[in-house]
Parts: sequence; structure tokens; C-alpha cells
Amino acid sequence: MDIRFELAKKLTKPLPKAKGVTLRSVRLEEGSVCASAILMAGGYQQIRENVEDFRMRTGQPLACRAKGKSLEVYAEGGEDPLGTLMAFLSLIAFNSEGVMEVLEFFARYLAPETDSGLRVLSMDMTAEDLRIACEMPLEEGESPENAFSYVSSLLDRYDMGIIKNE
Repeated sequence: MDIRFELAKKLTKPLPKAKGVTLRSVRLEEGSVCASAILMAGGYQQIRENVEDFRMRTGQPLACRAKGKSLEVYAEGGEDPLGTLMAFLSLIAFNSEGVMEVLEFFARYLAPETDSGLRVLSMDMTAEDLRIACEMPLEEGESPENAFSYVSSLLDRYDMGIIKNE
């Protein structure tokens, strides 16, 4: 049996004129084969070059396109579009400590190569908050409360919480 729940975190928006790269959003809808991020920066040439370098180096399906005054970076197809996108985003120094913490948490516990037992179903991150829908298998005889206790222990240093589904 699997249990489903959400991980949540409030984020502090960077100051309006903060230097560096601002992450406006990250999205993966459940069942989708495309994960995308919207970035804001003074210029995008270096990010575009980094996307191309990442794609050539890893062979992962990563691309970018202008979206108004922003740049959308997206991973479409492949084995794990969100994992690909988050691996790329973790190479950028964002101007928000909260965003950097989320990227670290993802790499440590949610990336496919980790052994946390957590599987990401969807993700919605804005400048203000983060919601990640997760699924976790329960061992035979294991109670959901034991699983939630384990997940809580992972969240302690990241100031995140669990929203239990009914």
C-alpha cells in the first residue's frame, strides 16, 4: 500500500531589485511529461549557454525559451523531467535562501537516485510557497504514522511541513 501526502514550505520573496537570478516558479503536474521553471534575471545569455552545456553533457531533454521578460527552462520527456530540471536548477546561485534549501532538499531526498522511499507526483513552487505531492510505499504492517514520523525527521532542518491527505 502507498500513502499520499504533500510537503509544504513558505518561502520569503527576494527583494524587488535583488541582484542575481530569481526563481519565480517550478511546475510539474501529476502525470505530465514536462517540468518547467520560470526565471528572472538581468540577462539570460549565460543561463542559455548553461542549458545547452547541461543538455550536451548529460543527454537529458532540457531547453529554454523567452516568456515575456522571463526565461522558461523546461525538461520534456525523458525518464524524469522534474529530476532533470531540478538537477539543472541546482547549478544556479539563486537570490533566495529558501529556494536554495528546496533545491538541496530535492537533491538529498527526492531525486530518483536517492533511497528515501519518497516519490514526487507533482510540484508547484512559487516565490511565496512550495507544494510537493508525494507518494511513499508502506511495508506490510507499517502504520502511516510511522511513515509520517520518518518523513518528519527528514524535514526538520528545512522548515517544511506535511499535509496529510484525508
